[in-house]
Amino acid sequence: MEAEPKDLDGLGTGNGQPPDAPDGRKLGLPFILNVPIRPSAPTETRPLNEKTEADKDAKEEKKRRRTCRHEGCHNYIVHKGLCCRHGVGPFLRDLFIFWILRPSVMDAQSSSVVVNVKVQLTWPSGLLFTFVIAQGGKKCSQEGCNTSAKHRGLCWKHGGSVVCKENGCDKKAKARGLCWAHGGGTKCRNAQCIKVAVSNGFCWAHGGGKRCAVGGCIKPAYGRTHNLCQKHFVQVRRTNYCVV
Repeated sequence: MEAEPKDLDGLGTGNGQPPDAPDGRKLGLPFILNVPIRPSAPTETRPLNEKTEADKDAKEEKKRRRTCRHEGCHNYIVHKGLCCRHGVGPFLRDLFIFWILRPSVMDAQSSSVVVNVKVQLTWPSGLLFTFVIAQGGKKCSQEGCNTSAKHRGLCWKHGGSVVCKENGCDKKAKARGLCWAHGGGTKCRNAQCIKVAVSNGFCWAHGGGKRCAVGGCIKPAYGRTHNLCQKHFVQVRRTNYCVV
């Protein structure tokens, strides 16, 4: 008796059962190679550069949120929903005009009263700024002089300074009624020092003032000696004189 040929095309399993019958032949090679293709759901395809209406609406909404809320203005916002023109612009403009006109306002005041000019500017957020210009004291009583008076209605150069209280001293007082030589300046920060501070709160002996630019030299230097002490300045001047 001849054996029946096996069905290898996947249409049957040789025993009359369909290919998808629940038996052990699903793991066989004929079944794997002849799996029926099921139609998939149709998918909508569109070019990558094509924008939908939702994308356009989102872009317009984003642009609208970045636009100045002032009616008829299409500039971008810079502060609290307003552009530079309708936001901080007017405030900065008023502040600039106030600062430019400040000298003329000062000159327009009477020389016999203390100048107190109050200007109020409003920030776009509603915060109010008040600027007060105060020019202390009267003008010098000397005719043609616009300098502020220091003492007895006179400025510094017209005799308005205070003379040192030290007996026999006719120098101008710096502070506390004393001149520089008699302790009228700021005291040195060093607790044991009673000398007057030159700079940075210290006297010459404790590190105040400018030092010589030559390395290793700690002697005081001056602007008239080109940041050199007197000794090194003389040496440099002699050297340059010999070279010339």
